[in-house]
Amino acid sequence: MADTDPRDSDPRDVDPGELTPQEAGAPEASARGASVRLRDPGGGGTQGPRMDPANQSLADALRFTYRLLRVGMVALIIMFVFSGMKTVNEGERGTKVRFGRIVAQNLNPGLHWNWAYPVGEMVRVGVGTVEIKMGTAFMPVNNRVSTQAEAMGAAADSFSSTTKLVPGRAGSNITADLNIAHTQWTINYQRTNHGQWARNVTPDQESAMVRVAVQRGVVHTIAGVTIDGLLKRSGDGIAAKVRVAAQQTLDEMGSGITIERVTLSRKIPPVGLLDRFASVQARAQDAAKEREDALLGRDQRLNEVAGPAASLLIEQINEYERLVELGLEDEAEVLLASIDAVLEGRPAEFRGRVYEAGLISGEVAQVINDAEGRVSTMISQAIADRDYFLAKQDQFESNPRLMIARDWSGAMTSFMDKDFVQAMVLPEGVSLAELLISEDPALTRELDRERKRREALEAYERRAQEQLREAFRSRRGIKEETE
Repeated sequence: MADTDPRDSDPRDVDPGELTPQEAGAPEASARGASVRLRDPGGGGTQGPRMDPANQSLADALRFTYRLLRVGMVALIIMFVFSGMKTVNEGERGTKVRFGRIVAQNLNPGLHWNWAYPVGEMVRVGVGTVEIKMGTAFMPVNNRVSTQAEAMGAAADSFSSTTKLVPGRAGSNITADLNIAHTQWTINYQRTNHGQWARNVTPDQESAMVRVAVQRGVVHTIAGVTIDGLLKRSGDGIAAKVRVAAQQTLDEMGSGITIERVTLSRKIPPVGLLDRFASVQARAQDAAKEREDALLGRDQRLNEVAGPAASLLIEQINEYERLVELGLEDEAEVLLASIDAVLEGRPAEFRGRVYEAGLISGEVAQVINDAEGRVSTMISQAIADRDYFLAKQDQFESNPRLMIARDWSGAMTSFMDKDFVQAMVLPEGVSLAELLISEDPALTRELDRERKRREALEAYERRAQEQLREAFRSRRGIKEETE
């Protein structure tokens, strides 16, 4: 027998004879206790089960669903915990973020655990070098050249040849002298501060940030360079300034990116003026070549004139003229003695340095040798003339008539030997005769030819001497005093 609750029984299953007076309709007492009735379930009667099969099935299904729900919740919790396991690949570094705060960074490649999103996150940052091509930012790009790769590899004439630039499409640089130029750049950078990168940079905006920073540096740097300085100078110095300016911009944004290298890949004038700039550059190259040839010719000429002493003599002469202009005569005399020593091939001292003997050579040495030879000849001739005069003086003092007769005979013989003298013999006994003489045309032509030859030789010698004097003039010139 089981305990039952009267409220669980159907009133229609109760026998009316079994009702108590109170159940039959008699008024209930004011205080009624609980009643319990024991009933044999195997006995006869119409008493049914406590719960019907539908309700029982529903209850069983609810209990199974609840157990399954608890298992699922536990599984989800386990999956949530283990979903925080992330793999950091080779060439990457990991950064753990929990509730938006970095708790660990610079994690090496491998498997690492962190709370799953939205509690935590594993940010993987690449550590390799990234290269960006800027081929269209400052170029007059047209429909034929649109992508960065095409622009970097395209020839200059592949771009727009019009002299007009369309704002918003045709890029350019403004130089310091208000000229227009076009440039292309290559940027190599790395993510060095992973924490800053994870905090302030989103991957899809990284490239745009670097491009904007470099473009800003390019605009500021080229604005301080002239068009000639941009086209003629090496691009390394300009690129280094661009890198510094771009890095400063990225540092101010806290990007955690370090620019390793900025390369000026191409620099050209306006595309419509390429031919004119090319002609100017060709003329400049020709001028530079002529300048180099002139300097080489100068060095060769100086070597021919004075040899190794040429540069020393030029420096000494310039210093000598400076001292003369300043009125420092004593110092000038000392320096002049040093110049003479160099010209004569003797050791010389100049500005505290002693130069060895024998530096002089070339035409200067030949001129000095010739001058010394002429001086020696003139001295010898003067000595000989003096000795001849003294001998004549002794002869005159001893026998004047004999000396005069002999000298007159010698002078007459020398005169008669001249090519322009013609001797005519008169008949014997004729003391006075009148001669009508005409010039010999052949003799006149010969005499005129000889005169012109002597004049040409003298003019050549004068020009040669003038050239030698010009070779030793300083850049400021030598003032010659005429008597």
